[in-house]
Amino acid sequence: MNVPIHMPQMGQSVAEGTIVKWLKQVGDEIEADEVVVEVESDKIAFEIESPAAGRLASCLKAEGDVAAVGDVIGMIDAPKAEGQAEEAPARKEEPKPHAGGDQEQVLVRAEQIDIGSATADLPELTREWMSPYLMRLAVMNNIGIDELKSIKGTGRNGRLNRNDILSYLSRRPVGGSTIEAATGKPEPTPGDVAELGDVVPMNAIRRTIADHMVQSIRTSAHVTMVHAVDMTKIVELREQVKQRFLEAHGVKMTFTAVMLFVTARVLKEYPSINASVFGSSLVLRKDVNIGCAVALQDESLVVPVLHNADKLSFPETARELDRLIRLARTKSLTRKDVEGGTFTISNFGAFGSTIGTPIINQPQVAILGMGAILKAPVVVDGEICIRDQIHLSFSFDHRVIDGAMGGRFLNAIQCRTESLTEKDLDIQTIA
Repeated sequence: MNVPIHMPQMGQSVAEGTIVKWLKQVGDEIEADEVVVEVESDKIAFEIESPAAGRLASCLKAEGDVAAVGDVIGMIDAPKAEGQAEEAPARKEEPKPHAGGDQEQVLVRAEQIDIGSATADLPELTREWMSPYLMRLAVMNNIGIDELKSIKGTGRNGRLNRNDILSYLSRRPVGGSTIEAATGKPEPTPGDVAELGDVVPMNAIRRTIADHMVQSIRTSAHVTMVHAVDMTKIVELREQVKQRFLEAHGVKMTFTAVMLFVTARVLKEYPSINASVFGSSLVLRKDVNIGCAVALQDESLVVPVLHNADKLSFPETARELDRLIRLARTKSLTRKDVEGGTFTISNFGAFGSTIGTPIINQPQVAILGMGAILKAPVVVDGEICIRDQIHLSFSFDHRVIDGAMGGRFLNAIQCRTESLTEKDLDIQTIA
């Protein structure tokens, strides 16, 4: 019985990985859950375990090859369970349809897509189907069969690849503002586009992020609320203890850690926000795993996850956040470090922005954005005074969260933050 080894999902914004090293050779005996291959992406490195006990029958991807998430990279020849019926005579299996949404299934056959006469000599199996990733990309962006026919493939022998579809989406008519409109031509050539300015291809990470963000906007009905939070008390407290905190715990006391600490506890009170969408259902996650967006030097983004954040003390939160940021910036994150997020925080205030409208990290249903902390005139008890303020932007999926719940959640974070004490942050004992 053949059991496939799939390229797993390695984080919300990672779509492919590179085979680094096969730890087993074809013909070797393998135990279930034994590590068989090392893989890395642009962001993380990790190991893939065998899905079953048996013999490594084939390595479909060689070392150095790139595979998309969901691709079969190898096969395990596993023994049949006792009493299992003999396999039927080999026959050509009908390809399975790809799930395109809650109410429909989308099936894309080769005869429905014009990929040019150059494919005439391709083996039948290599041109029968688009890859599952490309079908998902087409479905998520509402690209119909007629549109697929109009996209010229630049892959081997004229096949469509991800870049073809992303390039098409970048100039797809949306509100009349397109590359076609800018060039004045219905089908501009690369030379026509070059006349508009320098053409700089997006790298793999940027293309993946673009794909993920476009899918999120097309999937969720985004609504954003903004609250101004008084951080004066926290700013003064940090100034008093930051050096002692560093000496006691080995990491800095950051405002991001403070917001993570507060948000983790508020999320326990709002299970519908600490949730994920699954088809037409909402999965209320039992664990509070908060992702924190980290900008990298190559202008890409990665979202490591603090698991069980609601169970961490503030010093533990600060240490774990520091660890993940250091791993992210040295591209040393593991698969576990980026999996399982239930909610995300994005600190765009680190770059001076005061207000933003962050995009939800699918399949989550909400994301919190932190603006810069700035001094501002505020009316307190009828008098104008200068206070340290931060604007928190809360974007949520209006399909599952209404405005009242969103407002209560953001207000709870504001109240909890403004009333924090040294005891709450477990720093009153620092000598």
